[in-house]
This record gives sequence, C-alpha cells and structure tokens, in this order.
Amino acid sequence: MAENIHWNDYYAQHGIWGAYASFALGKIGKGAGVVIGDVQPPDRALYIGYQSDNEKPCLLPFVGDARRGPGSTAYTAKEEERSNSYTQFTSEQMERTVGLGTESWKAGLLTFTINSFFGSIPDPALVNSNQFRSAVCPSLLLSLEFDNTQGDDQLVGYFGMQGVNRPLSDSTDGRLLGMASKTLYGFASLHCEAVQEVLDWNSVDAAFNGTMVLRRLSTEGGLRFLVPAHTKKTFTIALGVFESGVVTSLVPMQRYYACLFKNLEDVLEYSLELSTSRIQSAAAMDALAEQIPLDAYQSLLFCNAVHAYQASSELLMDNSGRPIFLVNEGEYQMMNTLDLTVDQAFWELAFSPWTVRNELEFLHERSMYTDAYGIAFSHDQGVADGFTAEGHSVYELPNLLDCFSYMSYEETINWMLSACLYIHQTNDKKWASRYGKVLKDGLLSLSNRDQNGDGIMDCDSSRCEDGFEITTYDSLDVSLGQARNNLYLAVKAWGAFVSLACFFKTTKDTASQVLANEMAEKIAKTVSSYYLEDEGYIPAVFEGGNRSMIIPAIEGLIYPYFTGAPEQVALEGVNKEFLALLRKHLLTVLKPGRCIDDVSGGWKLSSTSRNTWLSKIFLNQFVAEQILHVTGDLVHRDKEHASHLFSGNSFFAMTDQVDASTGKDLGSRLYPRLVTSILWILPYHSFKNLSLPNTGEPEVN
Repeated sequence: MAENIHWNDYYAQHGIWGAYASFALGKIGKGAGVVIGDVQPPDRALYIGYQSDNEKPCLLPFVGDARRGPGSTAYTAKEEERSNSYTQFTSEQMERTVGLGTESWKAGLLTFTINSFFGSIPDPALVNSNQFRSAVCPSLLLSLEFDNTQGDDQLVGYFGMQGVNRPLSDSTDGRLLGMASKTLYGFASLHCEAVQEVLDWNSVDAAFNGTMVLRRLSTEGGLRFLVPAHTKKTFTIALGVFESGVVTSLVPMQRYYACLFKNLEDVLEYSLELSTSRIQSAAAMDALAEQIPLDAYQSLLFCNAVHAYQASSELLMDNSGRPIFLVNEGEYQMMNTLDLTVDQAFWELAFSPWTVRNELEFLHERSMYTDAYGIAFSHDQGVADGFTAEGHSVYELPNLLDCFSYMSYEETINWMLSACLYIHQTNDKKWASRYGKVLKDGLLSLSNRDQNGDGIMDCDSSRCEDGFEITTYDSLDVSLGQARNNLYLAVKAWGAFVSLACFFKTTKDTASQVLANEMAEKIAKTVSSYYLEDEGYIPAVFEGGNRSMIIPAIEGLIYPYFTGAPEQVALEGVNKEFLALLRKHLLTVLKPGRCIDDVSGGWKLSSTSRNTWLSKIFLNQFVAEQILHVTGDLVHRDKEHASHLFSGNSFFAMTDQVDASTGKDLGSRLYPRLVTSILWILPYHSFKNLSLPNTGEPEVN
C-alpha cells in the first residue's frame, strides 16, 4: 500500500464491479456518496467522525454545503435550528492511504477504510450461481475503527449521509441496522447493542446530542457507534446497490446481479456474511501491489485507475439470459467505446479475460457494418444505457473533418487487435476458429483502404461522405487526429498486420498470412522513407508539410509483443532497421520543448498540442522501456504525471486528458482507460492470461 505522498485532496471512485455504480469521495469541502448509472460525484453530505471526552464531534471533511429535502421548517413554519455542532478535520490532520484493494483515512482516533477491489472475476459459464453471486455481489465493505484506549469516557462514532430515509431494521426484522435510499442503495451493519440507527433533519446533532427517535420525514441518517472507555473497536458496514427491471433502451436488458439477489436487503445481508473473506481478498490485492517495486507515484496512479475502471464497468443480462459486459466511457457514458476496449484489454486479460471475449462478440453482433471497402466497426454501442441501432454509434457523423467524424479504419484495427490479444493470451482455439473469418474479412477491408499500394490508409470510409476519418486522438491537433497518412495509425496498422500474420500462420491460412506480411512490409518501408535523417525523426503526418513530433509513433509496437510475435519487435530481430528508426525518433522527440513539456516536465504526446492523455502515456512508456530499451529519466516522469491529477489542478482525479503544462482537466474525466498502467506490473508479476513473452532478451526493470 503506497502512502499518497502529500496529496489527499482529490475524488476517488470506488467502483462496484459490474454494477455501474460507485462510492465517490475524497475532495475536501465537497460532497460525496453513492452513484448509480453514472460516474459524477454526488453533491451530498457524507458524515464520518466521532466525539470523545466531551469535545465537539469532528468529521472527515466531506460534508460540503448542499441541503437535501425540505427540512423541518416545511412542517413547522419555524426557522430550523442547525447549530455549528461539529468541526472537520483539516488536510494536515488526515493521513490518506490508497492500495489496490482498499483506501483509508486516518484522522485522530478514527481509521476509515473502504474495501472495494476483491480480485479476479470468474467466467459465469464456468462457475455455479453461488460462486458467481459471491464474486459480483454489488457492494463494498467499509471499516470504521475507533481507538478509545486512552479515553476515560465513552466515545460515540457516526457514519451517515444525506439522501437516505428508510431504516433497514424495518424490512429485516431488526437483523440489519442501516439506512437506504428507496430500494436503490443503502448501507447496513449487523444488529449489535453498540450500533443504533439515526434518522433526523440534522442527523449529526441527533447522533451526538439528540435522542434516538427516528424522524421518518427527514432525508439524512446513519449509524451511531458506541465505544466504551479504554477500548478499541472496529465496525463493519456493507454499502450496496440494487436496481431491478429493464435498465437499457432499444435492446432491453437488466442488471445481471438482479437475477442473483432479491433486493437491496439481500445484497447487504449477503455482503456482511462474506465480510471476513472479502476484506481478506481486498488485503490480498493490497499485498499484490505492495510486493511490486513501483515507485510511490506509479502506485498511486495504478491503484486509483483500478477503482475508476470499476466505476464504469457494467454487467447486464439480455432477454435470453446471456451476460453482456460493457465498459462505459467515464463522464461521456458511451458504451463499449472500441478505442478504449483495445487498451483496457490488458487489464481485463489479467483479471477477467472472459469479458474481452464477451465484448468482442457483442461488438461483432451489433457494431460491425459494411462500407465501400469492406467490413468495419463503429466507435461505440450507445450512451447512458441507451443502445444504438446495429452498425451505428452515437459519436460518429458524416461530413466532418475532426471531432465526431468516423473512425472506421482504426476501430476495425482495434477489434482485430483485441481479438488477437485474446486468442494468443488465452489460447482459446475454439473461439479463434469461430471468428477466424471475421479476422480474414477485416484484413481484406484494411488492405482495400490503401489505394496507392504503400500499405498506409489513404482513403476515408464512404460513411464520411464529404468528411475525413479521424483517430482515437480526436481532440488533439492534426498531428494525431487525422487518420489518413498518419504516422501513429500507420505503425498501429503495422502492429495489426504483424499480429494477423501470426494468427493466420497458426491457422495455416497461407494466403492471408502472406497478405498480412506484405501489408506490414509496405508500411515499414513507407514509414521509413519519411524519416528525416538530418533531424532524426518522422513527421506525424505524411502530407501538407507537417513537421509535428509525436510519441505514439511507437504505440503500435506493443501488439506483436503480446499477440505471439515478439521477435518482430526485437531490436536485433527481423525488423531491426525499422525498430532502430523508431527508437531514434523517440530519442529525438523526448526533449524539453518537444514532447517533454518545458513547464511541467511531463510527457506531451504531440509537440504541437498541450492536450496529453495519461492512459496513452502509460502504454507508450511500456513500449519505450520494454521494447525499445529507452529507460531512465526520459521515461520516468511519473511524479510529473501524478501531480497533474492529485495536486489540486485537476478537480477529478482520474482524468485522462490534461493540459501538459498545468495539469488542468481538459476532458475524459472520471475515466476507465488509465488501467493501461497494468503494464507497469508485468515485468514483476505474471498473470495466467497476461504475461511478458519469453524473448530471450533481458527484461528492463
């Protein structure tokens, strides 16, 4: 578990895997609470604190200033009395610690811990319903430890929030004590004499100074904890969600967990039954991260990235009972955005490889279409639980030259790369046989989009009409945004063709293997021809006199490395001249004022754009170190990158698009894709379905 250096003022998203829900908190002076069907932190008060030795109660500083509900004034016509009955801990009084499985705040006599990541998710087709029920129970576990060992009087602790008004003791015959918001979310502990429910218009006053009468017209409540003098006690709370019925439009689906649990009370009671084992699982995830020698900044980025990814994950069930897995695109809420799928595949192969297969199948089913050149894939499958028509996205539009245009070429590459990654890492031969024709059709479609025979995409999808295709880097300038004759996309396509050649070799499809190899050779030759010998780099776009410098020229090298063809990206291998040029290119661009920001010292993906994407930086760092053997200070800029997110410049911690100089959030807030940081783990830890290849070369640590 890595201590968060000196940064403790940022939002964390403790996602509940597959529930499209999270517990968001951590920004000092701002609200916090439970989020369902979105990722935006709620503007509601969260009360966590205690009172000891007759002093004023002191709370963690997540109260904010929002009010919910009419208050007692609406009923009494009298001015409501809300005394300033408590203080809040300052930043300096708190120690915030984040791990892979947990996060905790220690302040005074209180230690508050969230247990939220419990490890791998099994394939529902390979386990029984009870096993899957325990894996996907839509809940987190909270631990509140109060240390009253030095106190001569009873300590009173409190956990509560705005927006709840249903005592759970009512519906459980007193087995559970807690509060709920309708039937959607709530929190509870098991019945105990030291725990009492609180429900009042001013629940903090009621918890510490008032009576225990439950005012059922009010809209804030919680749990009061009693700790005798000279003792230390830990209380466990389950925080869970439950949403039943159809939750999507056009294609009706329900939450998968709704077939495993009856209601919210069932979720919370079951979670508490499993609390010991689940807390142990979260601790094991902390231990996994601790045994890997990441620096403190990498660890901070990685652990928060995992929690944010979970917040956007969603497991649904269609009308046939089939599980459908989605990852929503952070603040944008687009569903299964394919240019995220390919990057998040590394994380999913490590912890839920079946979800990669599931996404690929559903993308093939609903996102594939045919244009003038062959098959292609759309950008996404809908937004905010609203599916699009087959073969269409909510993002892509015709007759545009930049943002919101089509990404047909790159999304087709992304599907095929994800498929190659899945096939090689899992050795799922049955699936490979079933979808081999799609890979073959995709190969032909990609080759058809090279009209002048140089291997590089030079014509736009017919769906663009009078517009131009773009890349995933849609909000950057032309150096990375334009698809046609683009260096980044050319090398990514090279990686795709090399990966496809490897696949077709295993299936003994000689004709397809030859075509894929020919396309890769053409791209390498063309890209190399644009190398500026006197300047030591390759321009970002091969037209219009472009002279931008970009880091993602190397991005596409990662795919052959993980799809069974690592020899193709070996520095002394069959493509050593091509790799040498790309390495020279990288060394040239990694200079201040070029692709190292001369203000912050962090990486800039493009020399001509201050908009930089951290998830892509993490991926390209891996390529630089492990494939091109560029190491040291040129690559290790993690302190600078972490400062963008946690120093206060960016309001939402896990933001992908930031200003390379100031760290200001520019877009892609509350984003799942930063789990590309899983790549940092691989030199030190192998997973069953994701590991470094045996190249014979020394690993770079």
